[in-house]
Amino acid sequence: MSHRFDATYPNLKGCIFIVTYGRSGSTLLQNLLMTIDGATIRGENHNAMECIWGAARRVRMTRYSWGEEPRGPDHPWHGADQMRPVKFGAALVDAFVENVLTPPNDARWFGFKEIRYNALGDDFPMVLDFMHHHFKNARFIFNTRDVDEVARSGWWKDWDREDVHRLVEGMDARFANYAAQYPERAILTNYATFYDDPSGLEPVFDWLEEPIDTAKTAAVLAWRLDH
Repeated sequence: MSHRFDATYPNLKGCIFIVTYGRSGSTLLQNLLMTIDGATIRGENHNAMECIWGAARRVRMTRYSWGEEPRGPDHPWHGADQMRPVKFGAALVDAFVENVLTPPNDARWFGFKEIRYNALGDDFPMVLDFMHHHFKNARFIFNTRDVDEVARSGWWKDWDREDVHRLVEGMDARFANYAAQYPERAILTNYATFYDDPSGLEPVFDWLEEPIDTAKTAAVLAWRLDH
């Protein structure tokens, strides 16, 4: 099935999104996934997708709350019937790809990783559904890590331990629920399975229908991250 991205990215197989929380090992995962031929996985963007989804949602709410019939210029919702929320959302996503992700035109996969999904609360699945609708063959990789390891890592050490446990366990539950509901578009992984042996990512690579390049993944593991 053709997608509007195909005109600009003729080799594009799909879009990869690493969905996680801070200090889960997502930067390592990002670099391991970029050993896939033609894969460009960008870093974080302060969850810009939340704003894009929110803007499209507001236009959709306006269109279907006040745009069921034409309303004159004397009405506060004049023109709501002319709004095109789906095309608006698509245009925002296209601008995000062109100006934020900036993938090469010959990309086979592109996407990004983000750690701020906990801020979405109950809107979490709706944002992912929006992304699935607008991005070609959207694939969500939920990266998890042992909660005690997370709590001891980086800036989490300054947080209340119970707050960290509540956040991580809550997000892990959201990840598991979404992956169980949509196994064709979402998969779970855990830092412990790949941090020293990329073969632990074989289920992910198989799901993406991509081979693991052992030489490239070994080079990634040998490269020490600076954060």
